[in-house]
Amino acid sequence: MAEDAARVLPNLRLEDALQLVHLYAERGSPKFEAAARRWLVRYLTEGTPGLDDVAKVTASLAKHRPR
Repeated sequence: MAEDAARVLPNLRLEDALQLVHLYAERGSPKFEAAARRWLVRYLTEGTPGLDDVAKVTASLAKHRPR
């Protein structure tokens, strides 16, 4: 249901997109990896995170990756 809602919203907020990525991780979805990469690109382009922040966020996403 969350995925359907995300499709109809014209501009999904970055925070909401991250929640969807976490949902994919919790459910072990094969969509997690691609969604995490798309979110990371948005994080980099929509803000101005420092390298330390990028490293922390990337490590956190990798840690939650379904195995």
